[in-house]
Amino acid sequence: MIRASSGALASGAHAPRYRPSRFLGLCLSWLLVPHAHAVPENVEVHSYVNDVCIIADEPFFVPPAADQTDASPTPKFVPLIGVAVGELATWVINHETQVAANRVRAHAARKDTRYAMSKQMNLYRADLSPAPVVRINANLGCMTIVAGSLEADPADCRASYVPKTLAPETKTLPHEQWKTSRTDDSIENQLRRANVCVKGKARAVYEARFEFSDDATAYRLKDSGYHIASLLTTEEKGATRDALYTLKISSPSATDQQEVLSAAWVKVGTVSAGGRSSGTESTSTPWLRVPSLTPEARRAYEEKTKVHQEVMAEIEALKRAMTRSQRMLSELDERIAANSGAVADGLKQERTRIAVQYQTQSVELQARNAEYQDLPHQPLEFMPVTIEVAVTETESEKKTQLALADLIGSQGTVLSSAAGDAAAGALH
Repeated sequence: MIRASSGALASGAHAPRYRPSRFLGLCLSWLLVPHAHAVPENVEVHSYVNDVCIIADEPFFVPPAADQTDASPTPKFVPLIGVAVGELATWVINHETQVAANRVRAHAARKDTRYAMSKQMNLYRADLSPAPVVRINANLGCMTIVAGSLEADPADCRASYVPKTLAPETKTLPHEQWKTSRTDDSIENQLRRANVCVKGKARAVYEARFEFSDDATAYRLKDSGYHIASLLTTEEKGATRDALYTLKISSPSATDQQEVLSAAWVKVGTVSAGGRSSGTESTSTPWLRVPSLTPEARRAYEEKTKVHQEVMAEIEALKRAMTRSQRMLSELDERIAANSGAVADGLKQERTRIAVQYQTQSVELQARNAEYQDLPHQPLEFMPVTIEVAVTETESEKKTQLALADLIGSQGTVLSSAAGDAAAGALH
């Protein structure tokens, strides 16, 4: 899991143990909105990028029947909880993220936005087995934003997580009608499944799914639900705000002037303290171009995988040559059966030559495969990026639209809704 966090403007440490994710994190600065009421300035915001949503994808736990042995677990459900919960600790991207407070100093005057940030995540990953291939790092499936104080690292609260045990009386009902019998159905308990250890109560939790086009060249964020105990920008009882959260991916820079590679957003709409949502089916969010490998990252990839690519090219060439030899042998068998005498003898000699050639190619292929297996297969990461996450609460939808207009206007060269026109479907 990729984690970024900030308190007031910054605080945080190493990522908790939770599986990635395939990509990205979030933010953007918006128009300043003054507030007449007291504003809680020290709200901590933490962001996590995983392959599944922590809250929305929490699985039901179905314990084995009383007369059931370990050798015959409850079909379907017990394996599900084993994958979704039992392997969480193995789903971690093997690099650290750090808080970069200096990147949000320019936004310190904004009273309607809370930021979280990480830096030096490598956006692309090259897997070298079974063949060299470079793709977006990790399995990006969902982004979770948690506003609230976390227990100090190294905290581990997974043992305190109470699973969403299926109520026996609903077991025979359709899945959408299932209910849980657990007594602790709090958002804080659900977060413990991912080792997100909230101190006290979480102020708010937002989740959004990453959707990718079939060719993986375009993506967008889709609202997956929220739980709001209290607003982040005001303590006024009964107050409402128009909520928006954003994601910005930038090239690292020694200064605050970073090149923005991509920016995405989810417009939640009007929210208030105590509000909850399970997400929306709306697909109005435009498709955005997935940032491509920079020339520097491409050169680094080609240099570090040069031998792998050369050997793999030889393997693929030998496979094609063997396929051609097999076809020629089949054709010669047909011609030999249709001829006799000197013609048949000549065809047989040609078949023997090609059969020997095929055997030679087979031996060489085995040698090349062995050579490839002897090469290093540790995955490589390329293209460091800075990821910024932000939650904005404005006093009206109009001001939210102005914020979006400001975003699209300033980043028009890197945002593209037209990419979605060529993307017929999504991966998730």
